[in-house]
Amino acid sequence: MSSRAVGQRGEELAAQYLTEQGYKILFRNFRGSRGEIDLIAMRGGTLLFVEVKYRRDLDQGHPAEAITPRKLSHFRSAVTEFLMSGEAPPFIGLKFDAICIVELPSQPPSIELFEHILGP
Repeated sequence: MSSRAVGQRGEELAAQYLTEQGYKILFRNFRGSRGEIDLIAMRGGTLLFVEVKYRRDLDQGHPAEAITPRKLSHFRSAVTEFLMSGEAPPFIGLKFDAICIVELPSQPPSIELFEHILGP
């Protein structure tokens, strides 16, 4: 499986998880000049920005370990660009989460939600 296909698999599982939690997926893979937002969703007036990390094994560590200060800086920049782009729907609040997924062979995916990765 190519690295792009691996990333898409993780984003699909994360989108499915969010949909089951009552979110509507609005955008996938918004690219700013300094970063990307994997998923942008909405529920009850809250606009949610999501960083997705996916692993098919733990050779490179837990997916949460890949959420570095540099990654968060780029994520924050992409969020700012998105909000200034005029593409954002009307919203009441903003939320910034990460979804980390481990899908080992012959096992169902393990999905962990990390809320408020940029602070409350």
